[in-house]
Amino acid sequence: MNLIIPLIKTILSEFLVYSVFIQKNFIFLFFYSIIINTLTNPLSNIVFSLGVNLFLIEFLAFFLEIFLLKYLLKLNWKNSIIISLIANLISFLFSFI
Repeated sequence: MNLIIPLIKTILSEFLVYSVFIQKNFIFLFFYSIIINTLTNPLSNIVFSLGVNLFLIEFLAFFLEIFLLKYLLKLNWKNSIIISLIANLISFLFSFI
């Protein structure tokens, strides 16, 4: 249960970022937000529980999400990087709420 609330917050916050930048097919954006974050969020939590630095984990999640956004949403590299950076920054900040 402790991991469900942060996962939901991450999915929703990143979906909002995707929606602002991409502005089309919101159902698919929500679906991809679920897919991307159910891959990266639990993995990040497992690695964090092993004592790995939080900023390193966030950087790795950011990097992985660049590729996921690029290929799942068929974005160019620049947009994938920008969206991943902003989405991860916002979800990171939401983790403190």
